[in-house]
Amino acid sequence: MSEGWRAEASRLLELARGLKGEARDAFLYFLDNVSVGDLRAVRDLSKKGIRDPAGVIEELIEMGLLERGRDCFNVPEPLRRLIAERGVEAVLRALGTG
Repeated sequence: MSEGWRAEASRLLELARGLKGEARDAFLYFLDNVSVGDLRAVRDLSKKGIRDPAGVIEELIEMGLLERGRDCFNVPEPLRRLIAERGVEAVLRALGTG
């Protein structure tokens, strides 16, 4: 992926700006934990008060804001690259939360 990753990251951030409630909270969790084991993610999200972590995770996957790995969940590569380049705080500011 050449510089097209920046456009894709921008598209994903725009999509994420529309998240509300538990979906937004879960997405913010994954920005801080760009790759996390599936059992750990469900447990952590439950502790954060998300009533149906598996359902919210599936919603994020269907939207393209999260990817299912091998026994883990990952933030899509364009967002991981943006986080690596600018830091998670800059990404949070771009979402209007940082």
